Amino acid sequence: MISDRHKLACSALAGLAATLIGLGLALAGSARNPSPERLARQTAQEFFQTIDARRYERTCDLLARGFYRENHVRDKARCALALRIGFTWAPSYRFRIVRVRVEGARAVVDALANGAPGRVVLVQEDGQFKVVSVGGR
Repeated sequence: MISDRHKLACSALAGLAATLIGLGLALAGSARNPSPERLARQTAQEFFQTIDARRYERTCDLLARGFYRENHVRDKARCALALRIGFTWAPSYRFRIVRVRVEGARAVVDALANGAPGRVVLVQEDGQFKVVSVGGR
């Protein structure tokens, strides 16, 4: 026969386990669904990092269809070639994201690249943010 103390201990452990499982699921859910601001920040960071690392094919993957259209870039291969030519002699640079604002399906990321202010505009496309324009402020 199980004593009342054992029942109480088992009940407490079951409650604690349920709480921890619930907390774990909540944290896992939040990790799977980061905020739009966080997604925009991650996209902008990856954009800068891929340029600095000269991974231009990946940089081109981060560009929105609107970027290709607006800048008359025919396809990803031409995009990568243009970046490779344009950044051949470019030095490495440091960047820092200053602010991220999300307005619906659009995000504006203010950043500093080697101390110079700039702005990256992103749009949601196929469930993720993509770069639609880059410019100075």
